[in-house]
Amino acid sequence: MINNHKQLSNVSVLLNKILNTLIKRKFGEQYSIRLNSLNFINNRTDIYYFHNCSEIILVKLNKPVTINQLLQIKEYLLFYINYVLKCVDAECYMEVTDIEVVII
Repeated sequence: MINNHKQLSNVSVLLNKILNTLIKRKFGEQYSIRLNSLNFINNRTDIYYFHNCSEIILVKLNKPVTINQLLQIKEYLLFYINYVLKCVDAECYMEVTDIEVVII
């Protein structure tokens, strides 16, 4: 179990780096994101059948944005988080069905 937590921790670190780079390239340098790694690991260690996997992502903004921009960011992140997880952690892949975006 400890080895699995270490592997999930490495996956979350890699996922953070990739998603942050993608967001900055697509929407600009004023955005910075951070995947909640505790929630990420918890979703994958306490697996229940019919469990909806929802991730929490913190978004740091340097200037105000519109709701439409936040919805675009949410949809972009939802697509790419699943895409990257299929590549990085294919053997333990669990589809992310929703993202909770928290602005800090």
